[in-house]
Amino acid sequence: MTVSRWQLAGKYRAFLAVLAMLAVLLLAGCLPIPNVPVELDVAPSVYLVPPGEVEPDYFEVAGVNVTSNPGEYDRSGVLRYRVGDVPSRMILVLMPGIFGGAANFDIIARELVASTRGLEVWSVDRRCNLLEDRSGMIRALEEEDPEVALHYYLTSAGEERGFQPLPEEEAAYLRNWGLDVHLGDLHRIVLEAREEAPVVVLGGHSLGASIVTIYASREFEGGHGQEFVDGLLLIDGFLGRTGGFGREDEGIAFGPIRLAPSVAELEAGGGPPYSDSIISPEYQIEREIAAIYALLDPDGRAPAELSDFPTQNRALVGIRNDEEYAMTPVFGASLGEAVDARFAGNLGAFLLAGREGARSRTVTGVAHDAEMVRWSQGEPDPEPTNLDDFIRMWTLPQSNPSEWYFPLRLGLDMTLLPPTLADTPGYLPSYEVTLPTLLIGASRGLVPDFDAVRSYVNARYGSPVSVSILPGFTHLDVVTARDNPAVGIIRRWLELWTRVL
Repeated sequence: MTVSRWQLAGKYRAFLAVLAMLAVLLLAGCLPIPNVPVELDVAPSVYLVPPGEVEPDYFEVAGVNVTSNPGEYDRSGVLRYRVGDVPSRMILVLMPGIFGGAANFDIIARELVASTRGLEVWSVDRRCNLLEDRSGMIRALEEEDPEVALHYYLTSAGEERGFQPLPEEEAAYLRNWGLDVHLGDLHRIVLEAREEAPVVVLGGHSLGASIVTIYASREFEGGHGQEFVDGLLLIDGFLGRTGGFGREDEGIAFGPIRLAPSVAELEAGGGPPYSDSIISPEYQIEREIAAIYALLDPDGRAPAELSDFPTQNRALVGIRNDEEYAMTPVFGASLGEAVDARFAGNLGAFLLAGREGARSRTVTGVAHDAEMVRWSQGEPDPEPTNLDDFIRMWTLPQSNPSEWYFPLRLGLDMTLLPPTLADTPGYLPSYEVTLPTLLIGASRGLVPDFDAVRSYVNARYGSPVSVSILPGFTHLDVVTARDNPAVGIIRRWLELWTRVL
């Protein structure tokens, strides 16, 4: 058969095309493959009502019975956010992290409810929160006199008419307030929410994110936790990061310093029933008193009982809570900066946080020729949390953002479970939890990038898990920032996965 020159030319062109393709495939191994970055760009929230006008109310829910403690303590609290009489189509139940109370979600809860029609937010006070004597705080707010709180909790503490700290020997029952008790309490809150709305989503921050993840796997009467809720929201935490470490029951130590006993030792009466170390009840109480001074007398000078040098009341709250001056920057909020102040380095932050802690400082006094240390909010971009919002969060009459008496048993139990929950009696393994899940991390928090999430996503293989990382946010900013981009992410995810909003 005769082959025309046109056919030969066609075969030659095809041969050249094959050679070119082979060359591209060979070069692909040594040439960069395009990877065009797309930054997180969330549209600002549109509020149906101003977030500041969303006023919460408070109610209690009966918990599981623990025979070792007085019966009145078998309950949890709920700080409920909603807009007027708008019918609720969905309830988002939020569990705070370690040392946290219901008011920890005050800022993000207001923004979520104010921008999402038909949504209620229920923020949880664990049973230990109800042991707190906040009567002095409430009287100070009612009388608009912060000295009432200062006198009750500090100058008259232990006296007949002053604050009576919870003695460890009278709180032995807290040794039994472990994970099982708290999961049982949470289940009752979920059941209560299901009575009031067709859709219930369960979320948590930090340690709370691990608690709600464990709840989804836990077996209850009538099914596992995932059968009672419609989705999971994990905020800067997950199993393997803020709980579920698969540790042996050997207690916790930092070198020669014993920080916590084992569960067995705790049950036998060894060690304190609640945390009384660095994050002590006294520390949390002082933070709350300082916030009341900042609310009622923002530009006044902080009392000597709270500050060793002249400090504006607002500035004292900033110094105690801002990430730049904290011992552990990851757990602070980006609130602004101290001005008219003298500074020193922060060795503790550097040792605990490495490069992130290298920029931390310690306020050591008043600058030369200044009257007192003051506070500047700074620009919203590097300082996303507004100090006035933060002060309001710490001065709610119904609840507070802290947990004065965090039960060691809960913390220890959280460390013992394996991160996958595999081969754990009473629990589904993580891969069998199929709930749609949204995980929001903070680039300066505990979940700083997508690589940090890999283990959790691997444990949930095949499940619908969405991940977003908020750039420049700390672990606390992710729930306290004003005009929080997390609100838009959460709202869109709820709309896509629940179809009721």
